Amino acid sequence: MTTVSGPARTSWRGVLALAAAVVVAASAMGFFRAFTMPGMDSMDSMGPPGSTADRRLHGMALADMPEMFVAGAALLLALGAALVLGRTRPGAVPAVPAVRPPQTVRGRRTIAVVATAALTIDISKTSTLGFVIPGLRTEYGIDASTASLLAVSGLSGTALGALLCSRLAERIGRRACYLLATLGFTATSMCGTMPDFGGNVVMCFLMGIAVGGLAPMLITVLSDLFPGPGRGAAVTGLSILATAIGYLVASGSALWLEPVFGWRVLWLIGAPTGLLLAAAAAVIPDQRSIRAPAAAEDNWLARNTLTTRLQWVFAFSIGLTTFGLTTWVPTLSRVGGLSLTTANALLTGSAVAMVLCAGLLVLGYRRFGPTGVTVRLAVCVAILLLALAVSGWAVAAPWLSAAVLTVALLGVNTMAAVFLPVAADVADDGLRGRVAGSVSFFNRLGGLAGPLVLSLLVRSVSEVLVSVALLALLCGSVAAYTSRRQRVLRKAAAVRTAA
Repeated sequence: MTTVSGPARTSWRGVLALAAAVVVAASAMGFFRAFTMPGMDSMDSMGPPGSTADRRLHGMALADMPEMFVAGAALLLALGAALVLGRTRPGAVPAVPAVRPPQTVRGRRTIAVVATAALTIDISKTSTLGFVIPGLRTEYGIDASTASLLAVSGLSGTALGALLCSRLAERIGRRACYLLATLGFTATSMCGTMPDFGGNVVMCFLMGIAVGGLAPMLITVLSDLFPGPGRGAAVTGLSILATAIGYLVASGSALWLEPVFGWRVLWLIGAPTGLLLAAAAAVIPDQRSIRAPAAAEDNWLARNTLTTRLQWVFAFSIGLTTFGLTTWVPTLSRVGGLSLTTANALLTGSAVAMVLCAGLLVLGYRRFGPTGVTVRLAVCVAILLLALAVSGWAVAAPWLSAAVLTVALLGVNTMAAVFLPVAADVADDGLRGRVAGSVSFFNRLGGLAGPLVLSLLVRSVSEVLVSVALLALLCGSVAAYTSRRQRVLRKAAAVRTAA
């Protein structure tokens, strides 16, 4: 494979910029068209003209959405240009160094803010699945098992995206990979105007590919910003904050926008947020991972600690628990007769509480470590859900039930915010991006299995609650065993080094 010359690189950079501009323009056109489509003010079934009901969005025929196909073609062109620009000679060291931290504190803070904001939006889109499904079921008249295909499709896309993006970033650099992911995220937000359920499933899969690659790459960027022993706590704190605000964005959008525009707006708002993230691409460090030689003892330790199979099991179990509960909470909150607005208001309140508790959770991380925090949260979540299932409050006391669910959701989301920063923290600098991608892949597989398993195997509210409680205990057990094994292996490594 040959290196692209200077003049050719300039030309391909122009192609990449032009393709990105076309994606931006087409996505913006699709966003505004969705809110000005014919019939929004004359839908008799939605309410009288002038009421909030007549502003609800509806699907459009594919022939009426040429901008969606234009954006797709331009995105493929941008990918091709980025791959050409990323060419290097076989065995050559990339021109961009593996780690190039900013020279100023201000530069570090800017990157941290942008990366955390992007991680927030990434998490909010995954959380939106649970809020979309109830309205989608009502409009298309489908049952829960059929509707779960949307979650299966989206989470399958995120699993694939986690693997593809980590490999792609090594070839074209993190900045170009970030740009492509945010452009793909923006373009696929037009799925809010898809006319049928099948179209939504396909577009949700494509959106998942773009979204799934962002989280591990952003955690890797943040980990590179904070070298030293304080890295784990710093990145975990930002991850917890992004998780809390991400769920707040999803639940707040469902609270304030869904009653006016319907469930479709929860997808469409991804276009303006995606455009803001794409505009900030220049801030992301243009780095690639380079594997540095390590001592034999370090290699032996890396093969046997958290960077391998135990970490994958931990990530899978966390995904199973988190996505299993997150997808069902909006539905479970309405079992006792709570209205859509009331249920969403309670979930928004839980997200606000999680934001306020982020600092306390970081202190807990520094005091007890990732294992201590995870085990304690797992036990608390299990106790709450089992008490709710045994008492029958889920139906008899809807307000109390919703409050317990929101606290449990805070716990499992915090558990989810811990695992990826820990994976990036213990990984070697040259392997951090790939390790984060593989761990995120197994987490997404667990997330994929969570809603599917629960929808197929459980038939009542109490069964869902008991199942998630048992999954939470499984997460705590895996975390405790993994931590114990790590301590044993580190002692063994120290003995090998001394000998």
